[in-house]
Amino acid sequence: MSDIERLRSTLGHKWTKHGPDVLPAFVADMDFAPDPRIGAAISDLLDRGDLGYLFHHLDQLPEVWHGWMRRRHGVDLDVERMWNFTGALHAVEAVLQLMTQPGDGIVIFTPVYHVFQKVIEGGSRTVVGVPLAPDGSFDPDDLDRVCDAASPKAILMSQPHNPTGRVTTPDELAAIADVAERHDLIVFSDEVWADLALAPHRHLPTVAEPRLADRTITIGAASKAFNLAGLSCAMAHFGHEPTQAAFDAAPDHLIGRPSSLSAAGVFTAWSECEDWLEATCRQIAVNTTHLERRLLAEAPHVGYRPPEAGYLTWLDLRQTGLGDMPAERILEDHKLALNEGDEFGVGGTGFVRLNVATYPDILDEVIDRLVAAVNKAGSP
Repeated sequence: MSDIERLRSTLGHKWTKHGPDVLPAFVADMDFAPDPRIGAAISDLLDRGDLGYLFHHLDQLPEVWHGWMRRRHGVDLDVERMWNFTGALHAVEAVLQLMTQPGDGIVIFTPVYHVFQKVIEGGSRTVVGVPLAPDGSFDPDDLDRVCDAASPKAILMSQPHNPTGRVTTPDELAAIADVAERHDLIVFSDEVWADLALAPHRHLPTVAEPRLADRTITIGAASKAFNLAGLSCAMAHFGHEPTQAAFDAAPDHLIGRPSSLSAAGVFTAWSECEDWLEATCRQIAVNTTHLERRLLAEAPHVGYRPPEAGYLTWLDLRQTGLGDMPAERILEDHKLALNEGDEFGVGGTGFVRLNVATYPDILDEVIDRLVAAVNKAGSP
């Protein structure tokens, strides 16, 4: 079975949303099959019929995540301040409900992962937007002015950033610390893309900034790095002591927890599969470079800055003639499914998000269709 045949046989959203004539490059799943050791760990439980009350791997996840974060990112997180969740957004919503009130302002840097806004507004909180430059950087003065005006309660960060793929710098973390101290803000740091930092770039956890250590809720998962989003398992570390106290006081079953199969898969990823991750990062780096070379040669009017982390590329199509909703036109005319930049909020109009975590032949077909679309739109 070829790569494309295998992918079209899968039941995930990415390869089933559109018809067989559409090539999908939109959902933040990789096309690479996960490390077989992860599947073997899950199959072992199934083969034994070990599907009863099983806490073995769940109980070990804090220690395993602690070792992973220390080894890969140089931070020593307290296992006594860790909680299991069924996903990064589960952690965000739970903390918002316990630590903020309806109407409270939550800062996000836009454009950003579109579900952030839904989570905030769905909990009757208020989005407080800070604009990003097209490269994903922000002006600290903008952050300060927005916080002065809106008096928010928290900052919700995508770190590294989705969709721009940018790694937050030490100076930016210091600027966030300045503002967080002045306004007494909780900082949510969604770091699910951290393990996909592409050399020579390195992820610096938000909690590594000393002045943010006791304000930050760090959220981590194996979902993006190991292509395991369907397992629904994440970890959070509460550097912010009042948040820890609130969760300690919450009813035992209010928060929920991942399944034993999910925990077994994530435990295996963090304890055995680092070599698979390194090889995958190398392939992603090759793919981002290949996209850059082809766009420079065949569609230089497309704005492209290779990601510093992750496999999502943020393409500026404002000079192509495709209008404010370029993904819609590309899908209709060239059967290529991308994420519309407008979905990601202020600053996203005229951009698209393209996923490069796929096989070389599929990536070339993706680029062929993209180039055809932008060149057709830009021709007289």
